[in-house]
Amino acid sequence: MRRVLLVGVLLLALALGVGGGYYVGDYLDVPQQTNSGAAAPLGEVSPSGTPSPTPTEPSLPVKSPIPNNLEPLETGLEYSEHDFTVTPKDERSVQLSIEVPRGWRLKKDPERPAEVKYLDRLEERGVRVEAVEPAGKTPAEEMAQLIVDLKKSQAPQNDVRVVSKTEDVITGNDGEPRSVATLVYTYIPRETLRYVVVRWIAINGQLTTVEMSITGLPQDADGLAEVLERASTSVSEVG
Repeated sequence: MRRVLLVGVLLLALALGVGGGYYVGDYLDVPQQTNSGAAAPLGEVSPSGTPSPTPTEPSLPVKSPIPNNLEPLETGLEYSEHDFTVTPKDERSVQLSIEVPRGWRLKKDPERPAEVKYLDRLEERGVRVEAVEPAGKTPAEEMAQLIVDLKKSQAPQNDVRVVSKTEDVITGNDGEPRSVATLVYTYIPRETLRYVVVRWIAINGQLTTVEMSITGLPQDADGLAEVLERASTSVSEVG
């Protein structure tokens, strides 16, 4: 059984007023379908033998995002390599290595031993790393499934829009080719438009062994792309 390294590179949705940090775009915890609008009134009583029409909830308008004027995530960041250990449920512990921007601090949640996070000073951006198994789909298949899941999990007013979907081959730090599929989309989970990049990587063979998610603001696109590439080429299992 092939071990899957599930790597989420995620940006915190809101730095203010959210205790413990709230990661939007963390599709790994797929958002549940939200109910929109108020409860519909009961239908009128109909004569015997005539079915009452099924009441439906009114559709909410697509959200108008409130601009976030945070300065863009810079490019040309300095990176450092980190080794850490995670323990997937009912599985052996796994030691992983990844490169993240220098100065981002480690954060662990005792209720989620399969993952760690590296957060920037403001906790606006971060890298989330999780180990799970087994590998069962190609990067392209994983991408296609997420597109379906997004349509099911996000309310229409959140305005999910696929920006691009690509397949490519990159070279890891080990010098070996890695097949990847990359999905970029935007949506409005609360008030601000979020920019999300998801990448699936087949480190060995054709099946996905690494999955990465990066979420931020539209103005962060260049910086997020840089973090994605460093994480994509450096992530590996060690020990």
